[in-house]
Amino acid sequence: MRRPRALAAIGCALAIALALGGCGLVGSSANPTPTNTLSSALSALVPTYPAKLTAPVAKVNTVRAADAIQALIAETEIVHVDDQSKLVAATTGTGTFYGVARTVSTRAGFNTIAQGSAMEKLLVAAGWAERLTNTTTTGYTAQLTVSTSAGVSALVIHTDATPGVAPVILIELASPDLPKK
Repeated sequence: MRRPRALAAIGCALAIALALGGCGLVGSSANPTPTNTLSSALSALVPTYPAKLTAPVAKVNTVRAADAIQALIAETEIVHVDDQSKLVAATTGTGTFYGVARTVSTRAGFNTIAQGSAMEKLLVAAGWAERLTNTTTTGYTAQLTVSTSAGVSALVIHTDATPGVAPVILIELASPDLPKK
């Protein structure tokens, strides 16, 4: 007969302790700090460059951001990717920069206009500044820029949905100009 009393006493003590002290999970906090999962999930879409930019670093970071941007397109929709990435020599109007130019061919019937528009919205949410957008019945274009420690990086998303032609999405991403030697 002592067991039921002992169990009742333990249960009562536990209930009082929980009522007075509160119940919390191990490692939890009474005042949790919110995390910004959206910005951390989208941060890969924005290239980062150090203030002293070199060609190898420009290549790695520009390609990494272009890969993340291309990943916004479902792999099941992609038929072929033509990548023309390279270090672009300086001209009278621009400095040397690393450029990624990808033509992403998609399956017939894929709505590249809607895809391009959705990509632009995510890029803006990630930190890109929209400079120009244009939508027609056969295409969509968005020009965006982002300021980095090394300067401004530029991005163009262009889609082509011309009837009778394979739908494509063009991604053009330029690093900031490299320092002059």
